[in-house]
Amino acid sequence: PARTGPRSGAAGRATLPGMAPDRPAPRPPAGVPRSGERGQASVEHAAIVLLVALVLAGAAWAAAGFSGVGIVNAVHSGIRRAICVAGADGCEDFHVRQPCAVALEEDRTSKGLSLGIWRVGKDRSVAVERRSDGTVAVTLYDDLQGGVGSSVGVRFGIGRSSSDDDGPALEASAGVEGRLRGGWGRTWELPDAASAAALVRSLAAKDPVRAPDVDRVRLRADQSLRVGASGPLGVDAEGSFVQGLSGEGTQDRHTGRITVSLAVSRAASVDLAGPLGLKLGASVALEPSATLTLDRDLRPRELRLVGRADAQRGAVRRDVQLRVDLTRPAVAAGLSELLRGLVSADVGRARSSAVALGRWAADEGWIDQREYATASQTDGFDAEIGLGLKLGARNQDTHSSERLLSARSRPPGGLWEDRTDCVGRS
Repeated sequence: PARTGPRSGAAGRATLPGMAPDRPAPRPPAGVPRSGERGQASVEHAAIVLLVALVLAGAAWAAAGFSGVGIVNAVHSGIRRAICVAGADGCEDFHVRQPCAVALEEDRTSKGLSLGIWRVGKDRSVAVERRSDGTVAVTLYDDLQGGVGSSVGVRFGIGRSSSDDDGPALEASAGVEGRLRGGWGRTWELPDAASAAALVRSLAAKDPVRAPDVDRVRLRADQSLRVGASGPLGVDAEGSFVQGLSGEGTQDRHTGRITVSLAVSRAASVDLAGPLGLKLGASVALEPSATLTLDRDLRPRELRLVGRADAQRGAVRRDVQLRVDLTRPAVAAGLSELLRGLVSADVGRARSSAVALGRWAADEGWIDQREYATASQTDGFDAEIGLGLKLGARNQDTHSSERLLSARSRPPGGLWEDRTDCVGRS
């Protein structure tokens, strides 16, 4: 705002009535910076020194454990972190390379009851995730299930029949089922495997344990379709299709950060048996998901997109993850433009905004590729009898495991590199 009152034209100082204005301050010689300019230059110089120091520190750290592409990426990420620090944008955490999940062991106990068309059940699971930096995360989940299901079957006789031979026959059956599952969980972050093993033993014995680091809640809805048929010449076929929608929310008790995730899963399997003992089996499972990270004040910080596919009948899983920094002004502007296009029903505007935003995310986001070997073993029983209405019970213990086979990463604006710090540690 403009100042009011008499001012001296040369020095620009306010004067009181009856007092002579001060003489103008002498100007410094040419080439000598004024005091204000010296202060601004000092701040800029300090920022440059900090930037160089952080870059050199990143380069020294990279040279200690990496070579080639690893050094280039580490220095490049160090520069970006330094820019974030100098600009006070709060984006420096995004440019820190995260450790890999190198192994996962999960034990789940599942109990349920089927009566008529109704399904009820309860699951309890403990998962231990080991990471490449030596830390371990232990997650305990308690889930409740409910659903409805029904199945139908039919048998056709084809050809001649006699008292001792029914002739060629064709049998077909189909079942459809829907389930809703929800639960709550807790995650403990541990410094090493020994601490994690001690916590797992305490959880199994239901002993008191310390407060968790992360609180979790999730909800999942599944619908499945199963079709089977058997015909003449020993041909048997069976197929199934499962589609699910799941959501999960977490809150870190220390940082206050909140994550909200949404995933859509699809799984299909086909088994075909023909004459002479020939068999053909195939399966595929896909699960794209999106996770939004918010800070304590509910401001968006990061968006994580994950594509997950199971191959070789579930023996191998491949993950591709894209992390996008939502604190960047370009992302905020792109999202606003996309929303304006959607709200105004301008398809062309929304499409062009989405394409531009996607290209920016692909160039400026972290991309991680992972491949895991997976295995699962189930003990117990899951029996069901259908006499018009179904009656069944389930009491099973399942142990599943994952082991990292390969890992690659590409930092924002960097180069693809193999994560040698991750592979071989499982």
